[in-house]
Amino acid sequence: MPDIDIVRLETNPHETVNGIRADTTTRGVDLEGSQITATYADGTTETLIWQAFDPYTNGGVIGTDINMSYGNSSHVLKTTKLLTSLRFDIQPADSVFDTTVTEDDDPSGGSTPTSKIGFPFEVTPAYADLPGDISVTYSGIVNLAGSPPAGDLFTTMTIDFSDLDAGGLLGDLEWKTDIDTVKDAGDLKPSGVTCFTRGTMITTDQGALPIETLKSGAYVLTQDNGFQELKMVISRTVGKKELEKNPKLYPVRITAKALGSGVPARDLVVSRQHRMVAQSTIVKRMFGSSSVLIASIRLTRLPGIYVDTSFDSVEYFHLIFENHEVIFAEATPTESFLICPEARNTLHPAAWAEFATLFPDALAASHTATPVRAIPNNILQKRMVNRHIKNAKELFCAKL
Repeated sequence: MPDIDIVRLETNPHETVNGIRADTTTRGVDLEGSQITATYADGTTETLIWQAFDPYTNGGVIGTDINMSYGNSSHVLKTTKLLTSLRFDIQPADSVFDTTVTEDDDPSGGSTPTSKIGFPFEVTPAYADLPGDISVTYSGIVNLAGSPPAGDLFTTMTIDFSDLDAGGLLGDLEWKTDIDTVKDAGDLKPSGVTCFTRGTMITTDQGALPIETLKSGAYVLTQDNGFQELKMVISRTVGKKELEKNPKLYPVRITAKALGSGVPARDLVVSRQHRMVAQSTIVKRMFGSSSVLIASIRLTRLPGIYVDTSFDSVEYFHLIFENHEVIFAEATPTESFLICPEARNTLHPAAWAEFATLFPDALAASHTATPVRAIPNNILQKRMVNRHIKNAKELFCAKL
């Protein structure tokens, strides 16, 4: 049996209002519309859209070098070229991977209500002798509206075959993985955007400028690499109806000096999932590094930081560089846009087309986004904030 490493990431959050349908058995036909991306050892990729093969049970994809199908038991894969990774995004099919065996009524939690029992990726016994290791990474974590994510449901699964003895997979493979479908079509949606709001002052080689005036080619100050060229600016306006329908799109307001050391210089307004630099002796003791990145929504227990629901509409801006950077917004160290395959779920189609042209390598399932600072999981972020509150310490200390 190959060693299988299961990784669950809390990135690219999604939300369902009404949860999983009562019949949690998902068949191949239910996955119609899912996006499958195959990456080969020679660097080429195939992106395919899942199709139903009959009205009731079977579905799959047929590409140039890959053929895959699923009915109601095992996933069957055949590849005629050395395959290094396979990425499944089943959010378009309103479906999720249920990766834990925890019961809904388990007092310790760990199971999203309505999801019942699941299990992660496992090869079938016929392939137990496959030599090498397989890594399976789940992302697109899902929560039920009104509750935090339990850590069992995900929209995306990436299977990495590159550590098999052959350097990839060539030939056949069968595996099982539990998939559930949500009760109502269209109910499974991205719940997080990571960006700044209109009016935010960004430090550039021309001084501090409003974010809406920045264009591709501008040079922005970074904490680690001096002035770096801005490759792309994307904006999106969230109107009143969308805010009312999805309150998680309201921004977080970090009032002036709320983080410590005089920052931010003015009120800083960012999306809930936008990450700020936390830098303190507590951070160093907890993580062995002087600074980490923490989502702004995790900071709302601190004085002067809160979700601002006073907006009738919000215009959000992404700042995209060649690499993930720490930049300065209202004189405060914070992150730029983190390029990763899940970026597609946060961008509108026109913006995605432009992004794909500029950053084709980021679209490959094998691409690993490299954050400029460590990003602790949600539990550790919460624990870190609690320690700062308990010890009356500022979250950002300019000098350690």
